[in-house]
This record gives sequence, C-alpha cells and structure tokens, in this order.
Amino acid sequence: MNNMNVNEIVMKTNINRLLRSGLLLMLFVLPVACSDWNEPEPVDLGINSAKDQNPELWARYMQVLHTYKQSKHYIAYARFDNSTENPVNEGDYLRSLPDSLDIVTLGNPGQISDFDREDIPLLQEKSTRVLYLVDYAAQAATLADVAALGTWLDQVIAEAAELKLDGFAFTGIPLYIGTDAELKAHKEKSRLIVSKLSTAVGEDKLLVFEGNPAFVDDADLDKLNYIVLNTADLTNVTDLKLQVAGVLANSILPKGNLLLAARIGEQITDEASVKQDAVTLMTDRVASLGPLGGLGIYAIGKDYYSSKMNYEITRTAIQLMNPSK
Repeated sequence: MNNMNVNEIVMKTNINRLLRSGLLLMLFVLPVACSDWNEPEPVDLGINSAKDQNPELWARYMQVLHTYKQSKHYIAYARFDNSTENPVNEGDYLRSLPDSLDIVTLGNPGQISDFDREDIPLLQEKSTRVLYLVDYAAQAATLADVAALGTWLDQVIAEAAELKLDGFAFTGIPLYIGTDAELKAHKEKSRLIVSKLSTAVGEDKLLVFEGNPAFVDDADLDKLNYIVLNTADLTNVTDLKLQVAGVLANSILPKGNLLLAARIGEQITDEASVKQDAVTLMTDRVASLGPLGGLGIYAIGKDYYSSKMNYEITRTAIQLMNPSK
C-alpha cells in the first residue's frame, strides 16, 4: 500500500512537471500563432454582376424590358432622392429601384454622387428614363426676374447634358391673385421654362410637369409628355375625385398624359371613411378615374430592409396596373 502511494506520488509529480512544461510551451507559441491568425490577407471574392455572369441572358432580359416599356401600358413614374454620399443600405442606390419603372426623376440633381454616376447608365440600359428635376416651385423666391430664371435654366440644362440624362421634370405653382404686372410676369416665367426645356429635350427625350397644370400656359400643354398631378398630399378620396374631374374638364389635356401621385407611407380615407394605403388606393384609381396614364410615386427610397419595402410596394403597384405585362 505504501509502495503504491509512493508510486502514485511520483507519477503525479511527473505528470505535473509535464503539464507545466506544456503550458510554458503554449505560452511561447500562442502569441506567434495568434499574430499569424490576425494578419490581414487580401481575398479576391470575384463578385460579378448579373451582366458579367451571363451576358447572353442579360441581353435577352434587356430586350424584354425594352419591349415592355415601348408597349402600351400604364406608366410608373418615381422621384428618387439621390446624392447620398454614405449609403445606409441598398435602398440608397438608384440601381436598387424596380427595373419595371418607366421614369425616375432625380430629386437632388445638383448633388450627384459617384454612386449616382455609376447607376444612371445602368438604369438607362434597362430602358428607364432618368430625368433632371427643375424644382422651380422651390427656387421661385430666389429667381426674381426673367433674366435670373433664364441663367438658372441654362445652368441646369448644361448639367443634364453633362450627365446624359433623358429629359426634365419641372415644378411650379399657379398664381391666381395679383396685379396685372405680377400675373403677366408669372406667366412669362412659366412660358420661358417650357420653352427652354422643351427645346433642350427635342423629340427624343421627355418633358414632365409635376403639380397643378394651371401653372402651364394652355398653349404649352402639348409640349409636355406627362403631367404628374399634385394628389400626393390629399387625405381623402372625395378631394381626389373632385380634383381629377376639374383637370379632365380641360379638354386640352389627354387622359393618357395624366399621372396620379402618391407618397409611400401615407394614407387616404376612402368612400367608406376607412383609411387606406395611399399608393394602393391611387393605383386602383388610375383606371377607375380615367383611365389615366399611370402613377407617380414619391418617397421611394431608404427602407430596403424594412418588413414592407418600398421596392415591394412599387413593384406591386406596377403589377396591379399592368397585370398582363
């Protein structure tokens, strides 16, 4: 028994020595190993776009998009707030918009980011027309006279040409009350805007007005491809019906050139006094109130990872308007 105890003691002592030696060895080795593990190494992920992965299939898809957008269908128009220098998620990129959008207007065309410059040609390859927003309604107070307005328009026309955009969308607010001189000056500015922009677009590009068509002189209405009506801020369907009826009373305006407007995230009260999603309700009324030309969607970006994405809302609206396409 005593010999066994002695042997056990000797064995345990030897084991402890080995353990201590092993631990000391690990202490010397681990820092070197960890240092090797933490050393950054370049990795070539080899990520290719869909176009690079299968050029033939991409070309066929582009042709399908082109054929669809050249066909008779309800137009899907969107205003996108571009120029995010530090994107939060994919929703900040033009490239993430639905391919079936017909027209995208840049909400901040004077602040084009490098990302925007990369994405604009991609949208155009998909037969999506990209427009420069001439937001006269927001700038009117700083453009006191016709000369200042003309200089500003020349500048934006040059910027749009440099970006190789597909035309312009412009805004303006009608003036109903004022002196004869004020009303005349307001009308002169409206006509100057349409004159310069319509000349710049020629026959192969688009000119779109956003707002109350009363801002545009009757003689200039035929120079516009589309009018996106100012319905995005309406809160009930009764006002919507009255506004559309009033616009349609002007026989100069073809129904097919008129687009209703809705803002993602807003609601409109329907005939049963029930609040409905604005985009969904407006999508339905494009046909029932006209049929009109299509739908304009505002606030389309930013929420790529939400449970009900703006992409999904927009794509659903397009499919509802054009179910057979």
